Amino acid sequence: MKISNDDLSVKAYHKVKNMIASGKLQLGEKIVQDKLAEELGISRTPLRSALQMLESESLVESLPRKGMAVKTFSDKEVLEIYDCRIALESMAVKTFIKVVMKSDIDKLYNLFKPFLNSEEIDVIKYKKADSLFHDMIIKKSGNEFLYKLFNRGNLLICIDLIGLVRPPQETLGEHLEIIKAIEEKNSKLAEDLIKKHLEKSKKLISRSF
Repeated sequence: MKISNDDLSVKAYHKVKNMIASGKLQLGEKIVQDKLAEELGISRTPLRSALQMLESESLVESLPRKGMAVKTFSDKEVLEIYDCRIALESMAVKTFIKVVMKSDIDKLYNLFKPFLNSEEIDVIKYKKADSLFHDMIIKKSGNEFLYKLFNRGNLLICIDLIGLVRPPQETLGEHLEIIKAIEEKNSKLAEDLIKKHLEKSKKLISRSF
């Protein structure tokens, strides 16, 4: 059965999106379309369509006289991403508490157990734990529309691309406090803690501009 260009475009879209999310394609990296098309085993036509879709989602951008590149975020955009994140995650943690199970609490604690009492924390491993922590609260919140908002705006990918703003030694205790509040089903405290946790990072970002 012949595969249409539309099908190939969708497949290429998902593959390139995963390459951006995983860091295989770095922020600001120029996309050499001939090379990428060859790597994906497709022609430039479906790849071009895939890149247009990704451009509409603000994951790639057209640069004058330079072609396409993985999008880099402006200072303003980073702060806007954090504003959205604060609003949506504080809502997510409230609904998460209503449906949370003991197994969920155990998973959250287990994410950070390897870093307890560690003199030197592996930043790459900690970044993954941090990402899984926030992703789990959103995905398990029980609010499908909230999760769709994160996905449609690629917020989870953008947040991962921005990376850790503060060192693990500073945020480890904050994560554990949030988990404890969730475990105790203290909705107000959990919401306040997650807002404070994210606002500290936003404030640090704004100071660096």
